[in-house]
Amino acid sequence: MSASNKQTVEEKRSQPNREQLRAHRQIFWDAWQRARDNLPLDAMQVRIARVIEMHPEHHHFFDDMESFLDRDFHVDDGMNPYLHLSLHLALEEQVATRQPPEVAQALEHLMTIKGIDRHTALHHILEILAETVYFSQRQGKEPDVMLYLARVKELMQK
Repeated sequence: MSASNKQTVEEKRSQPNREQLRAHRQIFWDAWQRARDNLPLDAMQVRIARVIEMHPEHHHFFDDMESFLDRDFHVDDGMNPYLHLSLHLALEEQVATRQPPEVAQALEHLMTIKGIDRHTALHHILEILAETVYFSQRQGKEPDVMLYLARVKELMQK
């Protein structure tokens, strides 16, 4: 098998299948619909609804469930909004649990020392997280946590 064929097989193996994508998106859909209908939310749904609320530019994706669950996004489309919301959720969890502590420290630094609003500061860190995930998927390896942390720490030195 050639190196390019091997890479293609590894990339496909590491990507979620259609059912997994639908299930993941269904969680976001359900949380947002429940929040919009003022229905009770569990703790995870509250976090998801807050992240979606912060992104009105993505609200139109929640207008049609079938389109929401099945739409494909490509690199040329910019960042996949579902990936963006998922990374936001992961980052919020890192901040809330202070794991890794450098993420919460960087967020605090950007807000208090640099005077950046919380959402913009989160996006600075999210860019690093997105690149870390992207490169790990391209290489078919686990994310390089040490590189992620080094890059997050750089935010506090700029």
